[in-house]
Amino acid sequence: MTVQAKALITLLPSDQGGLPHELPFRTQSLVVCAGTGEHGEGPSRPFQVAITADDEEPLTPGDWLHVVTIATTDDDAVEYLRPGERFRLWCGHDVGTGIVSRRLI
Repeated sequence: MTVQAKALITLLPSDQGGLPHELPFRTQSLVVCAGTGEHGEGPSRPFQVAITADDEEPLTPGDWLHVVTIATTDDDAVEYLRPGERFRLWCGHDVGTGIVSRRLI
């Protein structure tokens, strides 16, 4: 089963610990770490995901509220990627944050 969700992501600028370079608009280079509970409190769970920018623009360090689609085949994601769920973006360390706006599947 594939779980898909729309989300808004914000990437840290490079000089604040963000990615050192932009990523293509479709990438599997980032991991989503979603918490449990309404506001992401509780233990986080990492998910390997494919992230696609809806505007087909690269994901650039410092991007703010970039609309993306997240897709994963991890069945546990249904419990974590719910509307309103906050998550961290990880690539060796935290490089940004996001919030799920709605689930597609």
